[in-house]
Amino acid sequence: MTPSSPPVVIPAEFVPDRRGALAFLSSISREGDWILPRLFRVVSFMGNAELDLTNVRMGPGESHIQIRCIWGNVEITVPPDIRLEVDGHPLAGSFEVSRSTPNASSPDAPVLRITGSALMGAVTIKIKGR
Repeated sequence: MTPSSPPVVIPAEFVPDRRGALAFLSSISREGDWILPRLFRVVSFMGNAELDLTNVRMGPGESHIQIRCIWGNVEITVPPDIRLEVDGHPLAGSFEVSRSTPNASSPDAPVLRITGSALMGAVTIKIKGR
């Protein structure tokens, strides 16, 4: 796909309601072509979680990633053509968004809402092209 191509939106009936990932003293990675559920929970306790959404398939409307990071690291890569809303709360940690490409989302693009907390850990959301 080119950087200006729209995100892949699939019919709502093919989108799972809930899924999640747990990194407990370990590392997990999710990348490639996958379907983002409406609610995806990530818990990282003294572990590392990496989610690459550059080739993700989403349902129309809003999807939500909820993060709990305790003494760990969560890194999420998001393409610029998805509308992004971030609300994170660090406590002796960090919750940050970095952009390496300009926003290319349209008003009817799917919305990704990322919320959560980082307790003595780091949550990084990187916005970059496909």
